[in-house]
Amino acid sequence: MQARLRSSHSPRTFCVSARVAGTVGGAALSLILSLTPGYAEAQAVPAAAAKPAAAKPPAGKPGAGKKTFGKGRGKEYHGEATPKDIVPGSKVILALLELGTNRMAIGKMEEALQAFTDAVQRFPLEPDPYYMRATCYQKMGRLAEAEADFREGISRDPKSSKPETHKARAELSRVLIERGQHAAAIEMLEPLSREKPTMFEAQYNLGVAHEAMRHWNEAIAAFTNATKLKPLDAKPRYSQADAYYHLGDTLRKAGRLDEAEAPTREAVQLAPDRPHTHFNLGSLLTMRKKYDEAIGELTAAVQLVEPIMQSGTEDEKVEAKYMLFQSHFRLGVIYLNRERLADAASEFEKAKAVDATPEVLTYLGQTRAKQGDIAKAEAEFRAALAKSPQQHAIRLHLATLLVNNKRCPEGLREAALVPNEPAYAETVNRIKGVCDYQRQMDARGGK
Repeated sequence: MQARLRSSHSPRTFCVSARVAGTVGGAALSLILSLTPGYAEAQAVPAAAAKPAAAKPPAGKPGAGKKTFGKGRGKEYHGEATPKDIVPGSKVILALLELGTNRMAIGKMEEALQAFTDAVQRFPLEPDPYYMRATCYQKMGRLAEAEADFREGISRDPKSSKPETHKARAELSRVLIERGQHAAAIEMLEPLSREKPTMFEAQYNLGVAHEAMRHWNEAIAAFTNATKLKPLDAKPRYSQADAYYHLGDTLRKAGRLDEAEAPTREAVQLAPDRPHTHFNLGSLLTMRKKYDEAIGELTAAVQLVEPIMQSGTEDEKVEAKYMLFQSHFRLGVIYLNRERLADAASEFEKAKAVDATPEVLTYLGQTRAKQGDIAKAEAEFRAALAKSPQQHAIRLHLATLLVNNKRCPEGLREAALVPNEPAYAETVNRIKGVCDYQRQMDARGGK
């Protein structure tokens, strides 16, 4: 499983009004302020049909005829009507984008898509409608269409003169990552990270893309940069906790276990309510043989992940199932190594209930054998073999169990099915030796 810390926040949206910013997320009014009064109208009306410049305001009426945004109004605006001092084209685009944003916030994605599509068709030179529709496609899982729209919008602002274009470039890289196009994402993110070195999203996504391609040093550098930065949005999809999580995980994958522990612990401190952080720390501590702490972290992961198994989304349940299985399994291994056989058997049984893999069945068989429950041990080994008959190590466990319990003919038949390879030779010879010894003892007893 690829290590990846997920938060509960939805993908970033490009907000269109202060009224809806709190419900969707993002920089409030960033889109409205980016739409200069008169710009959208100029796109919607052919140049040949453009109206002549407005006449000078009549004397005694300061400001008459002037286009302003939010200034000079006697009444505070709360979204109840579009201010009259915005030109008609701007009123239309703002209304469409706000409508789409509201619909997207309450989950009416098709209606949101229609509003954004209307804005794209009416104002084809303006990038923001493309960004909004791309975000909608992204939330719907329609990644190819999201990519196309982000690219179209960015092409309308090739110099990234608008702040929203930087965000769109970062979000496009996220779409590319989700589509498995990691090299393309890196190609887009490297110049963005140089242009905007303090942009968390650029550094974080760059780290994710490099990690996916096993570029450990580049990923470590990018995640390290991200841990020093804050996301642009108030409710980001990925945060500093995610950056620390990935930094620790990448250091672990690179074999730098000592260095991995500090950022992995920091992720737990920043996000103690997420099972992923505890699971990752518990797994790392297990590798470092810090078993007491590992038990605590893996137990915390189990406690936090169980509610997700009950009420999470399908994607969340898939990841939760993996963590639940691995946490129980690793706890079982720790207890088995410490000869706490009852605890080991309990954890392996719980792992088996989640996913009865050949590996967990084999470990459970070993535990039952140590407990002296030969019948249950044999049943687990045979169940593991039924699932994976080519795993010869399992067959040798079964053969050893049989010969140790004076069932040499059966044990030797199992051992005969194991290939004559150096990796298995020592165990096979030991099994044969046990049976030879038993035959000698039986012969002496018969005399």
